Formats: sequence, C-alpha cells, structure tokens
Amino acid sequence: MVSLFTHYNKEVVKREIYNFSKQRWIALYGNTMYRYDKKDNPLTFENEDDVPKKVLMFNARTIYATAGKYEVVNRENVSNDKLIAYTPFFDIDTKIDKWEYAIRASEIIVSYLEKEGVNKSVYLLWSGEGIHVRINERAIGKSYDPLTAAHAIVQYVINKTKDELQKLSESSGGVLKVEDLIDAKRIFTTPLSFHKELDYVTVCFSPNKLSKFSLEWAKPESFIHEEGLYEQFEENEAEDLLIKAIAEYKPTHESVKIEEKKEVEGKIGRFQVMGILQAARYYVLFGDLDKAKSFGLNRAIFYAWAKHYGKSYVPKTSKGKYKVPIEAKSDRKLVNVAGEEVYQDVETGYFVIGDKPQKPEDYDKEIRDKIDHIIPYEEAWKASVDYVSSFSRQTLINQREFYEKVYLPVREAFVEKVVKRKRGGIDAFL
Repeated sequence: MVSLFTHYNKEVVKREIYNFSKQRWIALYGNTMYRYDKKDNPLTFENEDDVPKKVLMFNARTIYATAGKYEVVNRENVSNDKLIAYTPFFDIDTKIDKWEYAIRASEIIVSYLEKEGVNKSVYLLWSGEGIHVRINERAIGKSYDPLTAAHAIVQYVINKTKDELQKLSESSGGVLKVEDLIDAKRIFTTPLSFHKELDYVTVCFSPNKLSKFSLEWAKPESFIHEEGLYEQFEENEAEDLLIKAIAEYKPTHESVKIEEKKEVEGKIGRFQVMGILQAARYYVLFGDLDKAKSFGLNRAIFYAWAKHYGKSYVPKTSKGKYKVPIEAKSDRKLVNVAGEEVYQDVETGYFVIGDKPQKPEDYDKEIRDKIDHIIPYEEAWKASVDYVSSFSRQTLINQREFYEKVYLPVREAFVEKVVKRKRGGIDAFL
C-alpha cells in the first residue's frame, strides 16, 4: 500500500491537484476537516509542492475543493459567495460492492447530456464509492449567476432522467442514489485525492471509457487517470441546455436567485445550535473531539425530547429516529458530565440515547453537514469553541447556567452573535 505522503508527493498527483484547485477554496480532511489556516484565511495551494506540504501540515488524508471558483480566494469572497464560475456535477453514490450501478447511472446522465448537445465538456471522476459526472464550468454562458446556472442544469437533467434512475435504484436495493448537491460552499474531491475511508484514489476518465472502467483504475499504486481532463471544454456548449433548464427552474437553496446575485443568509436550527455548543462545551472541558461530538448530538436529542414532551417524560416506545432509554443496560452506565446525567457506552465511551451510542459520524450527519450548508462548519466550530471558552468553568459545569447563559442568548441568532463576532475574550460576545 502506497503511503499518503508518497502518493501526494508524486509529480503527476501534485500537478493535477494544484491545477484543478486553482481559484478554488480547498479543504483538508484527516481526523477533522480544515478549511482555514492559522490566521483564519481560507486554505489554498500556493504551488504544486504546497500539496504534499499541506498534507503533512494538517495530517490530511483527503483533499477537497469547492465546486465554485473565485477571482481570489480570500475571506471576503468566500464569506459573501462571490463566485465567478461553478462546476455543475451530478453526485452518484452507491456501495463499493455494487459499484457497477454507479456506472449504469452515469451512462443515463451522460446519454441525456449528449442528447442535449453537451459532450466535449463532460468528464467523470470516480469518487471512492460512486461517480461524479461533471461539466466544465466554461461550457456555461455568463447570462446567469454561475451558481443558479449550475443548479438549474443539474436539477433539470435529474428531473428528466428520474424515472430511469428510480428503476435502477430499486434494482440496486435502494443503495444507488443520484443527488443534487449544488450549493454555494459545496466541496467535492479533487482528482487523485485519496478517499476519506477506502484505499482508492479519485481518478478522472472520459465518458467514452465508462464501459471499460473497473476498480483497478482507482488503486493508488497503479491508478489509471486522464490528466487535465477537467480542463477540456467547448465554450458555451451547455447554453441551449441552460435555456431549457432555467425555464423550468425551481430554486431550492436560499442562496440561489435568478433575478439577482444577492446573498441570503440561512438560519441554523436550534437542534444544530444546541449540538455544536454542547460539543464545544465538552471539548473545552475535557479535550476529546470524538466524545465531544457524541456528547453534543446526545444532548441535542435529549433537549429536543424534553422540549416536546417535558423534562420528566420517557417514552415507552419511539417511532422516531432516536429513542430515549428507559433504564441502564449492562453495556452502559449512568454518569454525570458537566452537571448532565447521561448514559455512556462502557466499551467506546460514547454517550447513549436509544439502542446505540451516538458516534462522531452521526454528529457529522446531523449537526456538521447541516451547518455546513449555511456556513463553513470549521468556521462555526472555531467560533463556538472561542465563545464557550469565554465563560467560566463554573458556568460550563452547571447544566442550568450553561443552558441559560451560554445557549439561550444565541440560539435564535447563532451566526450573528457567535460566528460573526470578533473572537477573543468574553467582551466579544456580550
């Protein structure tokens, strides 16, 4: 197995990742996601050799970049979504043992794009457990905001092919998913990056190679990859398709507007605010990030139940996603954490509501990913830790004081009162 540094230090890998990431805001993932440097500037690659350098610096496994491009990647542009281009992409996911379904779904998407006259600007990227069908951003004219244009095209094509895709998904046992994930700060995997979990790298190939693709192409020690494929395009090739797509377009993202390029700030829900602040609370007090995530999601679920049913209510059964336990079992124990009584899994140390512990990946799905749709999660996390740190330890270990002094004042305006305030010291948050 090729080591991460050896892979990222290869000339072709450095060159491909750097070239693809130009004018894109990058993200580095190892044990956590990093999107900013120590000075809170959005991460970018300065040159080819900066790729392995940053992999080492952030102990990274996977490299992502934004689907959107900026004139300059800086705090002002990324904060205000000042995009100059956006790469339309169709996210096709499956499981590794059913990878052929991703091929078949890609064939449906590619075939429809060809029917609409979009061919020379299309490329595919094996993403680890699925495929991205991507369209070079320069195939789209400049009549519309780039985010709107990309979203309209992806939405339109998926709608036109949904019957075929639905049948294919059903035959896969529901494993296959084709999703519209277009939003302003969306990140996706760069070419030749390692997958975040599987020992495969992301490789690019042409639509005419779909029938020949196999998982052997994605092996890190012997990958097969078409270099520079993401730079091939025919100017305005997707213009006719865009005209049709705009005519049927229905915006689903708050940040997307056809009429004007105006930022509309989304609101983070109370559940996510509670989750991230509780996680930050645990992290500030005890310093374990994985357990902090578990605690954060656990407490968010608990308070959601308490609000709905009353603090003393314990349901006999639950048809919902989570169940509140009636009593401790042999594999868990009741502990007091910062003034909160909570069940803890004996083996993993994660916290429990229902039949299984809340794991870090559960937190990522329910808290992190949903926040990331509104603002970059890493920005929200850093601000939350700073905010929580501004309170005394006595406040943080007291359940009532934490709820009333830390959570309540910001639950309706988390972005304005926590993220956008100047960090450093309690005065910044008063």
